[in-house]
Amino acid sequence: MSVNDVFLQLVTGLQLGAIYALIALGLTLIFGTLGVVNFAHGALYVIAIYAAVVIGGQIGFWAAVILVPLLLFVVGILMERGIIQYFYDRPHTDQILVTFGLALVIEEGAKAIFGANNIPYPIPDWGTGQMLFYGTGATIPGVPRFEEMPQVWMPFIEGMLFYPSWRIILIAVSFLAIGGLFALLQFTRFGLVVRAGMRDSEMLRFLGINITARFAIVFGLGALIAGIAGVFGGPITQVTPDVGMHLLVPSFLVVVIGGMGSLPGALLSAMLLGMALSFSAEYSAVQQIVIYLVAVVVLLVRPRGLMGKKGVLE
Repeated sequence: MSVNDVFLQLVTGLQLGAIYALIALGLTLIFGTLGVVNFAHGALYVIAIYAAVVIGGQIGFWAAVILVPLLLFVVGILMERGIIQYFYDRPHTDQILVTFGLALVIEEGAKAIFGANNIPYPIPDWGTGQMLFYGTGATIPGVPRFEEMPQVWMPFIEGMLFYPSWRIILIAVSFLAIGGLFALLQFTRFGLVVRAGMRDSEMLRFLGINITARFAIVFGLGALIAGIAGVFGGPITQVTPDVGMHLLVPSFLVVVIGGMGSLPGALLSAMLLGMALSFSAEYSAVQQIVIYLVAVVVLLVRPRGLMGKKGVLE
């Protein structure tokens, strides 16, 4: 395998890991804060991609970037207040059953409204085309086709390489969203209260802090992240009613491998699975099971996951 091949596999692994990370971070944030196993999280992604198609087609893509995450934030709070809050003290099996049932309702609703087939996603003009990576000594032809491409110098590659611009944009947006989430939880008073509530919510109630309202906001934030994933991931995963179910299993494995309730663990696990899927692409039979093989190996060595904590879901 050449240096160029390795570089392309690494970028593809980052792109796969980025979308898994966005979905898995919402899952693990909700579980780590509220103790809820939310199997409807993939359905939130479905709502996001269809909302992005409708809003992007009617108003414009930038309107979808702003409105879809806000819409999902509201949907998340309504879901938490309307259904999820009544299952906080119920067994995890009850939570799985009710959220899985909710996911099926949303999926069938999408089929009834938009049909069961894939529908086109309107990518903006600036997101189409290729990005050009070139190595030291490479000669880029002086023609408009090449001059109009975004160009990035990579000293270790040979010649020139092309990669879809939208996938690079997805990687960049994902890491910006993840960085923003970590900053919110680590460097704000809201994040301090949420992290304290994860340890002892009763003590916060005794101190007069409305932890219930903050937990509802956390559920909304998890849904908002799914909204960001839908806006930028829709063109890659396709826009179909069952795409949420297809992404749910690997995303949940990301959470388990990283450690239930661990945000850094989910990010690390998402990158690990993304790389595993990318480097096994040439072996289709192996690629179908590689995420499960990774899960088995990691959990045999570390039963609580890469960064899991003692007592979580035990």
